[in-house]
Amino acid sequence: MLTHRYVGLVMAPLMLAWCLSGFVMLFVQWPEVSEAERAAGLAPIDWSRCCDFGRELPDALPVESAAIEGVAGRPVLRLTLPDGSQGALDLGDGEGIRIFGPDVAALVASTHTGGEKVVNMVAVERDQWTVTGYYNDQRPFWRVRMGDGRHVYVSLASGEVAQATTSGERLWNWFGAIPHWLYPAILRQDVKLWTQVVIWTSLVGTFLTLAGLWLGIVAWRPWGDRRLSPYKGLMTWHHLTGLAAGILTLTWVVSGLLSMNPWGLLESGGDPAGQRLRGAAPTWGQVRPALTAAAAGKPKVKQLRLVPFQGRVYVMADRARLDAAGRPAPLSAAELARAGASLGPIESQGLIAQGDAYHFSHHERAVLPAWRVVRADGVRHYLDPASGEVLETVDAPGRTYRWLHLGLHRFDFLPGAGGAGWALAVALLLAAATATVFTGAWLAWRRLKHDLAAPFRKRRRERPAP
Repeated sequence: MLTHRYVGLVMAPLMLAWCLSGFVMLFVQWPEVSEAERAAGLAPIDWSRCCDFGRELPDALPVESAAIEGVAGRPVLRLTLPDGSQGALDLGDGEGIRIFGPDVAALVASTHTGGEKVVNMVAVERDQWTVTGYYNDQRPFWRVRMGDGRHVYVSLASGEVAQATTSGERLWNWFGAIPHWLYPAILRQDVKLWTQVVIWTSLVGTFLTLAGLWLGIVAWRPWGDRRLSPYKGLMTWHHLTGLAAGILTLTWVVSGLLSMNPWGLLESGGDPAGQRLRGAAPTWGQVRPALTAAAAGKPKVKQLRLVPFQGRVYVMADRARLDAAGRPAPLSAAELARAGASLGPIESQGLIAQGDAYHFSHHERAVLPAWRVVRADGVRHYLDPASGEVLETVDAPGRTYRWLHLGLHRFDFLPGAGGAGWALAVALLLAAATATVFTGAWLAWRRLKHDLAAPFRKRRRERPAP
């Protein structure tokens, strides 16, 4: 009882913040720009200034990825090598680009937002909305403020839009994801410290909830007393709501803990499927003529992108697949089936038009339709039927993570997940858990005031009478 009380003094306010921020997160997500959204915000490539590939790249150079995009009115080649190094080449003059300046960033941001006016910009290394390590390869940024209140982050190194936020997203996330994930930049920028804080506060929250459940069950003896609870006043409400929603609260705390994959419990192994389907990295001597052939017809596209498939070079012109000679080369079901079979013994495979339990749209948007490959060992691969790229791989730890974290934390297995009915159902369940935590937080605050005032009450009692 004492342990539950005094641990609650510390943890109840934090758990109440987790519950209240959960309501916000039902409706407001953390801002991010997906690759599909970034590509959609590009301007069509201006072929009148293309394509001078320069003379600096040797034909034998292996290429991991390559894409031609329009950046501030000029075509730019982006290259990534197998060692992870990246570079950009102005195809107007064949010169390498080291830094994309403010004028370019302004045009990129305006194009991404549909022509919105630029108000001002500032260079930033890291802030609240670019705090995670996901953005490390693109730092620093031009943070461009638009006339409608949006902030667009353009990488100085690549000229790409890395992040975009609206004023509403920035406001509501201070009441949603930031307290829920313990995400203030001052803490989140130290990955090791943040990880340990989240893991250990979740463990303490789990202990607090388990202790409360045990105390509630021991105190609840309906067969020996007509009263539902032996307590009085607010303590009765805490006791009864804790019994009603304690398991629910425990489910959310534990699944939140598992989101951190503590001590590698649900860590997935490496996925060689993507490299197996791509084949050996093509050389620049193979990539350059394929990009040249794709650009020869001056297609009205926003992006040409290298997509090797089973050792051959192909190029995606937006969503159309071209072969190395620039001819249309759509993937057939037979080719996808052969590719799936190359991944190992297969239980089933085929095209899915709607998401399933492991590849679905909820907080993130899944690419559909997708070619689903279910291997005999239970591993699932989802391929893009247009390009043949691996969209997602779900192995045994991934399946466990999907149910023990995503399933139990979001309840996205309920019918209509992501819709209004689902949001109402989860909000009602969350309200029950919040009532338990709120009454506990209030009781903890009342106890703290009582304990702090105790020495003064004792002193008054010991004061001699006049």
